[in-house]
Amino acid sequence: MSGSKGRGSKGRVTRSKRNRDAARAAGAEGPLTLGGVLLGGFTRDQLSRAHVVHAVAALVLGAGAALVVDHRLGSSADQEYAAGDRVMAAVAALREDHVHVTDDGRALLDEAGEAAIAATIAERDLPVHVLVWQNSWFAGYDHYIQAAEQVLHQLDEPAVLVLWQGPDDSTTQVSEGYSMREDATSWERPAGEPEYLGAAALRIPEWLGQLPDDPIEPRDWDYYGGRFGGTFIGLLYGLPVVLGAWLLIGVGRLLTGRRFRNRPL
Repeated sequence: MSGSKGRGSKGRVTRSKRNRDAARAAGAEGPLTLGGVLLGGFTRDQLSRAHVVHAVAALVLGAGAALVVDHRLGSSADQEYAAGDRVMAAVAALREDHVHVTDDGRALLDEAGEAAIAATIAERDLPVHVLVWQNSWFAGYDHYIQAAEQVLHQLDEPAVLVLWQGPDDSTTQVSEGYSMREDATSWERPAGEPEYLGAAALRIPEWLGQLPDDPIEPRDWDYYGGRFGGTFIGLLYGLPVVLGAWLLIGVGRLLTGRRFRNRPL
């Protein structure tokens, strides 16, 4: 019994000595860094050897995830602006002339009114397109505003599109990234769209007459407030994820009985 007890005490002493030696060795290799503490108490030398592969793998996985998200967003945008035959036919006509009236839209704007509007746009070289047709729910878009956006996307030029479908279903849209310009010579902002109640042959020329010569300008504001605002929002969104990951790692260590290497020996 006494021999067994002695061997047990010697074993405990040996383990304690081994722990102290390990602590001194860790101190000799270098002080613990913030990254070492966060990653489990490893020394600078240990981090440089054992975790470089993990760090590279994390970077590769993060870059891959970013590329996947970017690809999916691009695919979503392509699907949103995917145009049907009706829109593509209108785009082809608008590339030839700034005003296009389909057969079903002739009741809304006659040939004389179409020619007058086209002459006004051409005289001032306005970046304005006018498309006149009857509203349809079976032409490859869910809403007439989406139809206008598809037309502008396919035109692929900074422009304003007046989609005239009558008093209840008309809209005026500007190319993505642009907005209507304010007239610096007037206290009143030009109307962003014509009055749809009335005849197109009257309302559209009235609206064109009050536009400045350069009616659109690049939109220079950013939803998140620029680069610094976007960085702050990214950190704000990412911090809970990082804290949650650390919490899960800690719970996993406790459940599996693994030691926390950054605690005192």
